[in-house]
Formats: sequence, structure tokens, C-alpha cells
Amino acid sequence: MAELALLQEDDQLTITSLEPLGKPAGEKIPVTPDEKVNLFLKLFRARESIYPKLWENHRKGTKGYAPACNNEWVEGICDKPKIKCSDCPNQAFSPLDSNAVRRHLEGRETIGTYAIREDDTCTFLASDFDGKGWEEDALAYKMAAKEIGITVEIERSRSGNGAHAWIFFAEPVPAHLARQLGTVIVSRASASIKTLTLESYDRFFPNQDFLPKGGFGNLIALPLQRKPRENGNSLFVNETLAVVTDQWAVLANARCLSLIELRSILEKMITKEQRMALIRYEDSKIALAERVLDSGRRKVKAGSFTGQIDFTVGAQLKVMLTGLPQSLIAAFKRTATFANPIFFEKERMRFSTWKTPRFIFCGELEGEFLLLPRGVLDQCLDICNLAGSSVAIRDERPHHKSIRVSFHGELLPEQKKAVSNICAHEVGVLMAPPAAGKTVMACAVIGKRKTPTLVLLHRKQIL
Repeated sequence: MAELALLQEDDQLTITSLEPLGKPAGEKIPVTPDEKVNLFLKLFRARESIYPKLWENHRKGTKGYAPACNNEWVEGICDKPKIKCSDCPNQAFSPLDSNAVRRHLEGRETIGTYAIREDDTCTFLASDFDGKGWEEDALAYKMAAKEIGITVEIERSRSGNGAHAWIFFAEPVPAHLARQLGTVIVSRASASIKTLTLESYDRFFPNQDFLPKGGFGNLIALPLQRKPRENGNSLFVNETLAVVTDQWAVLANARCLSLIELRSILEKMITKEQRMALIRYEDSKIALAERVLDSGRRKVKAGSFTGQIDFTVGAQLKVMLTGLPQSLIAAFKRTATFANPIFFEKERMRFSTWKTPRFIFCGELEGEFLLLPRGVLDQCLDICNLAGSSVAIRDERPHHKSIRVSFHGELLPEQKKAVSNICAHEVGVLMAPPAAGKTVMACAVIGKRKTPTLVLLHRKQIL
């Protein structure tokens, strides 16, 4: 349900917080090794009965994570890699306890944690940022969270080329609520910078709302391992991305949200969006996601940009972004964005949605230009009109001579109506069920347009 809050503008949120929500994780800054280990477990231990540890094959140059198991590679008992650890009848998994944490912090091994628990709850939400612009994206996420009273701690990744942004909970909370909170924060952050991509909407740990059947869920490497720490990585940083001197002070002062606080935040944000008309889909979650996108397209303020916006119509629609406010850029991008049905199908079946985007964006950023499908021009012009912008359109489409064709078929009443509707527009999509006569209608459109036509088919049988 919190997807309804996805594209809210800052001034439309009712939530204000003078003080950060949640309570500090520690009563005092830990000093002794035992105190540090206990605080580490309190914050980062999600699934307690099992944890993954890093393995490396230096001969092959490969590495990865596998569940820590007391029977690993024991002859006659362990049948890896023929049998997956999740299917093995001889499982003897090691718990994520103080001994494992000590070995991790001392650099004797590198461990992670499975982010979702057996009861579909989690104790933290971590958002993953990497690639070009990760610094700006992570800081925008932190600031967007701060605006609604949520404290985010940023950890520079083990490689130094990315970051994990951590939100901690005072108790296990439903994973789907934690992930909804992340979606809300990313949506706020995307209103401040244009580089934040839609992929960021699901780069969360946990990556599932529910634990996959027979699986462990996705894992995240834990911070403060000694070896990367010596290179200045896997450490927590401040607002300038400088490493904080006292790492344990950061963790002791990290705010932990209660379940009541989490629900309160989401309920207040959802209320604002429930006024939007529901777009009808067979899948209610897709309906909500699409409703969110639609509401975002209409979140442009009247008079927010009174300058000129330049459009070039060619193979794609090119929008000059120089000088445009981020709210306009975000609105333009969302004209070419739709909910990915594969994501929601996987989620419903409890499959992993890792690297399956929740939203698909049919455009790209190219320097100071935004490239979109040219069919969204009318929607972009509506956005410009709402913002009070003037528009300059340059048409670079080729102009062909008319072809000598005519349509001699006889259309049914429903087909006549469809052809008439689509011919009333320069660009459109004709969608009809099987046996509705789409080929016949397409021929009628060609007969009316009398323009060179490219026919693309995806199957030889149709050809």
C-alpha cells in the first residue's frame, strides 16, 4: 500500500519531525570487545539460525557467499555443488552469534547476514548504491529520510565504489513494510536529483516481501570487516562522505524505529494518495503502482517553470533539460514509465525479484537531453501547460511522398470505430483481443494514411 506514496512532492507531505524518530541503539558507546560484539549483533543480525560467509578460489579467481555449515566439504556428507545447501539433508548450519562476529571484525573471515527472517520480518533495511553517481544518490537518500525524521547511516562498501544506506528497527518488522518505507524515501530523493534511476526503487535488503520457499532470501555483506577497513572501506561515513573517526559511536547513536513509528509514517503518506482515482488492473498491486506513476505525472505545480522548453521530434522525443527543475524532469520521465508485471508475478509467487525492476523506463538520459518515446509528446505538452512553460518543437522526422494504396475491405462497426479513433491522432497503439481483426484494421489505417509503412512481426507463423 505504501507504493501509493511513491511520487509525493515535499510540500504535499503532512509529516514533519523536529526530532529524529526512534531511540539510539546503545545506552552508551561500547568500549570492551564484548560490548562491541553485542551492539553489532543487535543492529545487523537478521536471521539468527544461519549466516553466509565469503569463499574464494584463488586458483580460478572466483568468489562468492555460501551458508556457514559445520558439515561443509565433509566427505560422504557434503555433496556440494551437486546438491544445493538449501536442499541438503545433512544441514548443520552455524548460527550468527558472537563467535562469528568476532572472527569477522578481527579479519579472520568475512560474513554477511540473510536480510529476511523465517517469519517474513527484518531488523533493518539497507539500500544499495553503486555505479556512477553513487555518492550523490546515497546522500540524497539520507537527506530525504532525514526530512521525515528517519536516520540513515551510510557505509562505504567493501570495494570503495558504492555504499549501503542502513535504517535500523528496534524490533523485527514485516519486511513488506520496511521495503515500502524504502520506496517512499527513494521517491522523495528522486525529486532532488535527476541521476537517481528507477532501479533504485528495488535495490533493498531484504529484496523480498516474503521469504522464498526453500530459500534463504538475499544476503548482504556486513560492515567493519578488518581487511577492507584497513583500506578505508566498509566503514561508516558522514554527510561529506568522510570516514567517521569513532565507528562505534555511530552505531551506538544509530536510531532504531519501532513498528508503531514505521506504521505511522506509512499511514500518513498513504492517506495523501488515497484521493487519486484507481486505475483498474487485474492485479491490484500493479494498479497501485500505476496509480502512483499517474499521480506523479500530475504533481507539477502551476507556474513552477515559466521559461521555454525545447523539444525535438525524431526517431525519439528529445527534451532539453538545461535549467529545468527536477520536478519537471521527473514528470517527463514518468510519462515513459510503467509497472513491470513480471516483478509483481515473481513477488506473488515468492520468487526472488533481485535485478527484476519494479518499474520499466523506456527512455534514457544523454548529457543534458532526456530521450523518450515520441508517443508521449502530448503528455509532455500537458505537463508544460500545467507548469506554465512555453514550448518550442522542432520536427526532424522524414517526410515521405504518399504511396498509391487504397483499402477495399469492409470493416465491422467496432473496427470502424477503432480505425477512426486511431486515425484522429499522429501516434497511437491499437490494442485488441485475438480475432478482433487487427491486421484488417491496420490495413485500413495504411489506406487512410497513404504513407510508407514498416510492418514488424515477432513470429514466423504470423509472417
